[in-house]
Amino acid sequence: MEYAAGGSGDDDRRVTQMDDRTSPAELAVLVVAAAISIGALSFHPDVPSERQMVGIALAVVAALLLGASGRFGWFGRGGRLGRLAVVAVAVLDVVALATASSPVALRPLLAVALFWLVRRSDQRSVIWFGSLVAVVVAGLGATVTGEPFWIEWSTDTAVLLLPIAAADARRANVRRRADAVERQVAERLQAERLRIAHDLHDVVAHSLSAITVQSGIAAHVFDRDPEAARSALVEINDAGRRSLDELRSLLGLLRSDESVPLRPVPADPAGLHGVVAAAAGSSSTSTRIEVVEDGTYPADVAESSVVTVHRIVHECLVNVGRHAGDVPTTVELRHAEHGVHVAVSNAAPVTPIGATPSTGIGLIAIRERAELLGGTLRAGPTDGGGFAVHAFVPYRPATGSAA
Repeated sequence: MEYAAGGSGDDDRRVTQMDDRTSPAELAVLVVAAAISIGALSFHPDVPSERQMVGIALAVVAALLLGASGRFGWFGRGGRLGRLAVVAVAVLDVVALATASSPVALRPLLAVALFWLVRRSDQRSVIWFGSLVAVVVAGLGATVTGEPFWIEWSTDTAVLLLPIAAADARRANVRRRADAVERQVAERLQAERLRIAHDLHDVVAHSLSAITVQSGIAAHVFDRDPEAARSALVEINDAGRRSLDELRSLLGLLRSDESVPLRPVPADPAGLHGVVAAAAGSSSTSTRIEVVEDGTYPADVAESSVVTVHRIVHECLVNVGRHAGDVPTTVELRHAEHGVHVAVSNAAPVTPIGATPSTGIGLIAIRERAELLGGTLRAGPTDGGGFAVHAFVPYRPATGSAA
């Protein structure tokens, strides 16, 4: 069994800090954005030569500011330092645009800053903050370019809103994947809890049922048949020892990382008689069990299918001993083309036995085992006062089913 160990708070904070920092790929994008801005300031014909160095210096300052912000995780979770860094780059962009008259100015660097801010935050407010910065910067830039204001403003606004939309889409995709992983973890934990409950039932409930039945017999015949009472007490002692050993084994497996069944069930197709004998030995069911098998398993039968059949037979026989006592019981396996039909039925008890409380976990467990492989199981009383379980288990698990 596998259990996930939770990390310490320091480990969680360390992971968060590493996630807040820029990756090598993001640094490469920053370098490309800085190169575009510097190239536009250096070679665009509209930029006066005497102002090129001022524009280049502003681009270098903005790139270094973004690099430091990413290095120290200022953009993490949409914090104030990240927002201040975006505002600083926006101011440098407007200054560069007004000073150097470059149509590009520091827009690539501002786009990177807006993307980082929105990408690293789960707060919806950073989207509104980034959009406000984009609208204001586009408006200020449109006033100094000499182009028609509304055309320039709407175009620049759309360009600066693109990285915000891209970052929000990326963030939503990451959140969806994280939610999917959380759901998978929750489903696996629930499945593990159910498996432990089923195996715990297999390990403990059968022995305790035998103890309950035998103690009732001992109390009933104590005065008139001391030898029978003594035999029942010996059986109680043996069942208690077996239960104690199995509980110790169970606790040992729960502490380990091994994923193994708590009580081995024969996977050999020819091991049905051993399963019947084991079930009879753990309950008050006697040798009045008739086993009828029509046909054989195919060579390519899945081991999980054989184990499931044996689990069903074992659970049914133990329940017979627990609730009906020593009554004639029939175990029938009829092999078909795609699977095996299992039927376990017992006659009505001749004399009522002590009422034994039932949780129904056993029947739920074997029904889930059958359905997990694509099979079916139904159970209920018969017309004659007995009980019958009918199941179908395919030779190979259905597509998409876990073995």
